Amino acid sequence: MSWQRKSLRRRLLLWLMGSLAIISALMLFEVRSSATKAANEAYDRVLLGSALAIAERVVVVGDALEVDVPYVALEMLTSAAQDRVFYQVTGPGNQFITGYNDLPTVSLDEIPQNGSPLFFDADYRGDAIRTGVISRHLSGARLSARFTVMVAETVEGRNRLIREMVTASIMRQLVLILVAGIVMWIGIGWGLKPLVRLEAALNRRTPSDLRPIEHEVPREVRHLIEAINDLMHRLEASFEAMQRFTSNAAHQLRTPLAAIQTQAELAIDETNPEKTRKRLEHLSRSTKQTSRLINQLLSLARANQAGTAQDNEDFQTVEIDLKGACEQVTREFVPLAVSKNIDLGFESTTGCFKVNGNRELIEEALKNLIDNALNYCPKDTTVTVRLKNENNQVLLEVEDNGPGVALSERSKVFERFYRSETRDDEGCGLGLSIVREIMEQHSGGVTYRNVSSGKGSCFVMIFQSVLNN
Repeated sequence: MSWQRKSLRRRLLLWLMGSLAIISALMLFEVRSSATKAANEAYDRVLLGSALAIAERVVVVGDALEVDVPYVALEMLTSAAQDRVFYQVTGPGNQFITGYNDLPTVSLDEIPQNGSPLFFDADYRGDAIRTGVISRHLSGARLSARFTVMVAETVEGRNRLIREMVTASIMRQLVLILVAGIVMWIGIGWGLKPLVRLEAALNRRTPSDLRPIEHEVPREVRHLIEAINDLMHRLEASFEAMQRFTSNAAHQLRTPLAAIQTQAELAIDETNPEKTRKRLEHLSRSTKQTSRLINQLLSLARANQAGTAQDNEDFQTVEIDLKGACEQVTREFVPLAVSKNIDLGFESTTGCFKVNGNRELIEEALKNLIDNALNYCPKDTTVTVRLKNENNQVLLEVEDNGPGVALSERSKVFERFYRSETRDDEGCGLGLSIVREIMEQHSGGVTYRNVSSGKGSCFVMIFQSVLNN
């Protein structure tokens, strides 16, 4: 199981326990350092006391120094660890007086002359020892000299004390970590209860229940709930649009399919060849109208699907040379225009006509505008596809000098399945709706403009130029 799929409670607990373990380890280093310092200070004071006791017993006898070592001073150094004690007294010129003459030596320059002790660690006869040194000045009738007292002991006692202190600290840290782990496990579980209740509430919902989530949740997950609510809102809008689309499509398909069925039944029963031919022609027109309607519905569905896929890899936008695309689409409709005696042409001003978008959908939108113009314009009319720049935008116009659109209908022509009652054609009322859907997906728009000559219609697709991005 990957780390991302592990229990949230376990992940939080591991993070917290890991952090606590690291902090405890750092604290143990500090405890060991403090324990070492405390043990050394305690034992060093005893070393100093023994050295001072010996120094008090150094006397001048004639022209020499003599010392009567008080063994009680050495016995006070012995501990439960049975540390061994060593001492040494030296006179002027580092002259050995009494004690252990092979103890590690120290330079007289290193010993403070103000009476302060000097402590250092060394090895003696294979054992680690801690040594304390003091220097004193003694004067007599015939001699005035400085002597040095050195007292040393093995470090088993102080090391044992340090281990006991560190072990006690380790035990306290382990108990603390254990208790903290239990508390955090319970606390995290209690903190996650709102999410458990939220899960139960969502499980009780039906698939069609897309109401916003209004449960009280911790502040840390409010943004997640807001994102889920936004997704539900978009899903609800998408479902409603799909239901409207399905209902409208079913309604629009019902009429041509009923006509096809009626004409087919009449053609079967007809015995007159001329009437049979007319029935079949009517049946052919109904079939073409139904085929056109289905193709328009598929185009509209593709445009809607692109609108819901803009945030993922299914909606690919690239930099498009709009002039090349327009020339290609216009060229494809030339044969149809010639067959209807309509003059179809393409015009373009100079400038940059590069836009960001989906080339296939943009070409589909242009095809619908040209197809509408060719279907609604009578013979001997002109349809012009024009590309130009205006106000830092790229405008793609499809203009004709046909009958145009009535003023009362101009606000309705972009609605789905809307058809003018004054026109008797095979249109489905979806072409301009498809254009509007596609342009909305490209952060643009489509609008109707009056023709300068006063006769005809002009539909304009508006794009943002790449020069403005």
